[in-house]
Amino acid sequence: MPSIQELDDNTVSTYAWESSLSQLPLPDVSRTLGQLQDSLTPLYFSDGYYRAPMDHEKLQEFSHSVKDFLNSKLCDKLQSTLESYRTSSNCYLDSLPLEINNNSTRELENDVLPRNPLLMLEDDILPKVSQVDRSAILAHAALRFISALKQRVLPPDRDGSNGLPLTMLPYENLFGTTRCPVLAPGEVESFDLNKPFSDSELDSTYLIGRDEEEDVEDSDEWPVNDTFSQHGITMRKYSDSRHLLVISRGQYYTVEVLDDKGNVLYDPSNLTTVFNYILEDSIRNEDSSASTALGSLTSHSFRSWKYARKRLERKFPDELRLIDSALFVLVLDHSSFKDDETTTGGSELQILRDSDENSMVNSARNLKRLFYGTSILNDNGHQMGSCVSRWYDKLQLVVTKDSEAAVIWDCFTCDGSAVLRFTSETYTESILRLAREVNLGDPRFSLWPSINSSSTQSTSNKKTLELDPVKITRKIEWKFSDILNTHIHLSETKLADLISRYDMIRLSIPFGRRDADIWGVKPDAMIQIALQVAHFALYGKIIYGVEPVSTRGFKNSRSCFIDIQSDDLLKLCREFIANSLDDTSKLNKFLIACKLHTQRVRNAKVGDGFEKHFNALRWLFKFNEHYGVSLDSEDRKIGEPIFESPILVPFLVPEFLAANCGNAATTAFAITPDNPNGFGVGYTLKGDCCDLTVTSQFRQGGRLMFMLNWVLSEISRMWKGVTGSTVGKGTGYKISPTVNKLYEMDNALKHIESSGKAIRGYGFFDLHPHWDIVNGSEPNSASNSSVRLSSLDSDIGIPPTSPLKHSSAAHSVLAEREKHDTGFQIRRFNGSEELPQELYEQNMTDGPSRPTSSRCSNVINSKFEIDFDRGMVGKKVTSVFD
Repeated sequence: MPSIQELDDNTVSTYAWESSLSQLPLPDVSRTLGQLQDSLTPLYFSDGYYRAPMDHEKLQEFSHSVKDFLNSKLCDKLQSTLESYRTSSNCYLDSLPLEINNNSTRELENDVLPRNPLLMLEDDILPKVSQVDRSAILAHAALRFISALKQRVLPPDRDGSNGLPLTMLPYENLFGTTRCPVLAPGEVESFDLNKPFSDSELDSTYLIGRDEEEDVEDSDEWPVNDTFSQHGITMRKYSDSRHLLVISRGQYYTVEVLDDKGNVLYDPSNLTTVFNYILEDSIRNEDSSASTALGSLTSHSFRSWKYARKRLERKFPDELRLIDSALFVLVLDHSSFKDDETTTGGSELQILRDSDENSMVNSARNLKRLFYGTSILNDNGHQMGSCVSRWYDKLQLVVTKDSEAAVIWDCFTCDGSAVLRFTSETYTESILRLAREVNLGDPRFSLWPSINSSSTQSTSNKKTLELDPVKITRKIEWKFSDILNTHIHLSETKLADLISRYDMIRLSIPFGRRDADIWGVKPDAMIQIALQVAHFALYGKIIYGVEPVSTRGFKNSRSCFIDIQSDDLLKLCREFIANSLDDTSKLNKFLIACKLHTQRVRNAKVGDGFEKHFNALRWLFKFNEHYGVSLDSEDRKIGEPIFESPILVPFLVPEFLAANCGNAATTAFAITPDNPNGFGVGYTLKGDCCDLTVTSQFRQGGRLMFMLNWVLSEISRMWKGVTGSTVGKGTGYKISPTVNKLYEMDNALKHIESSGKAIRGYGFFDLHPHWDIVNGSEPNSASNSSVRLSSLDSDIGIPPTSPLKHSSAAHSVLAEREKHDTGFQIRRFNGSEELPQELYEQNMTDGPSRPTSSRCSNVINSKFEIDFDRGMVGKKVTSVFD
């Protein structure tokens, strides 16, 4: 019988390997608490640079409380409960609410942006495509993806490092699902629609539903019988969903787009007609009561959001169900890049690349416009901006008036890696339409050839659609009470404030995979460690930073978050900005810190993480009655110093969230911070650069990125000083943007071939992002999954005082300045040219071996050939030598 690695995924059912996956391990309690203490210790140091906000004695008290807990009956009660969950389900976290699968378990405050990551898509392959045309093209491609999933012909994902299968269950949570609060039985039915609304209820909505005669005005306590449901977040799934929700100018429309067998009903031209009708109707009624900022409710604090959900479910149950059960949300955003900069409150694009190199296409305010929309008030003070056209509880495809496109998703319900593949393949399928057009609609020019096209729809229905789209379009009509109108208005006002308050900075630094491979470290570790050093250099302190890591190698598993900071990293930060060490020692410490981070990532990927396990223990202790865990006074006395300690605040709401996501199908990736005073850093690593987006409130995001560039520049300087290496920094040649894009795709293919089979679905868009983003099982990547680490320090291969030699792992990836001024021809090594011998010496354990050769492996000489081979349509670019 052939092994899993030997089978062709195109012939395997989507869920063929689910039963073969193992369960996510349940960690040992003592190890979990030990790792937690190690992550907190660096935060509470005190020296000449920074004095910690808490006495060091607090950390010692916490350590004593941990010892008491490990020897208590409470520890056995909580751990045995999780063990029973593990025995009775695919994952021990399945019985717990969605907050356990997110890094922050604390109530969102009103000054935090919606916790929704964003991927911005590349421009369409055709210039000047209209908004409705691009919406129809992308929506049709997305529906074909959904159809392939429903018919189980979507090829399963695999781990890029070992070819083993990954769970495909996260894809079921993308479509026809919604985030919603946990509601107690009868809570909606008993909700009083006539109860007057007051502004204080936005922050104290737990009072709603209690007996009116109770005097609870000054009460700060949650209702005893509803403690769990007031905090819980869950997910509703509608597996039979067949319709699409379209939001345009604050108005809501639904269109049935799949038949009962999961086939796509309409082709792009049909959808263009429908979307054009919706757009025109929304313009006609923009000033009427049909236009509403209802979606702003989904951006509010959990308690206010729950209050609104109860009111909507009581007053508009059918209408809300139409929204909740939609496959996904298509937003026809009416803004364009010509909008005044002040309407978005964004900062202009900043670039740290050389001035003569290719610049990034879009500015930060353009990205922010896609993310949250614009805030524009008319003469009557009514919100006319596109910020009203969002629904943050669901997966959203946003297309603007000038045809920019982005995918936004809810981090509590949607899996980041699944979203990345969905985004990549949707874009791929959209550009492959040209290949189908020139081949008379040949379905083989598709990522999913077996999926029936809209040609199966009868001609009569097509004609009906083209002539009268109103018959298949349903507009959701609202008639809000004054109470709900007030709530919507206040929610929209708060959202507009947040949009204006937060800055989004976009830039690119000239350090990417090529530099990391030369230095012998993982690219992701290089950026994560450098970010921490940059923050310390700017603020003089270590902060609690987290990075999501995929655990999709286990059944129904989501991502976990690993801590970035450690004692070793603290020492590196303090010595990096001091003059106590020479360059060689500083460089060694940086490289070792990168290795340690890579080891931590590797451990987390195999289930040896602590974040989720500790959150689960804490949740069981906090809501023990709901989960049937009997606790006595002694148990509470032992548990409170652990699970309610103020020392946990940095862990519960980290100040620094940094994640890597994206590929050649996307131009930007952005995430929001968990802490109002923190940073959210989304980045995409490429061959010779790293594109970053920094989101923060009242912070110096641009200055932080300047420091990041300085740190890596210093590392580069130290490396060249120690090794005398100038490889990759020579004079280059200019290349057109089109050819540069082909380079990117060709390099991606070379990277795939050298590091093993990538996760299914990325194809030539795969730049092996170490994705792992907020909440779901984040994208598995070769950069983090193909870890081959020997023991550190002694086995790192770099004696503290010995000269360093570099790896050749990425020498075949040409830097931008090596492409300069050549037009369409790229220089290559001739047969007599000798490459530096150290290029092929492998001192670093992570660098893949390369055969000694006198020619770069991917040098391209003026001719490109795109291979549209059946199973690899749109996924492969090959180079041909004359």
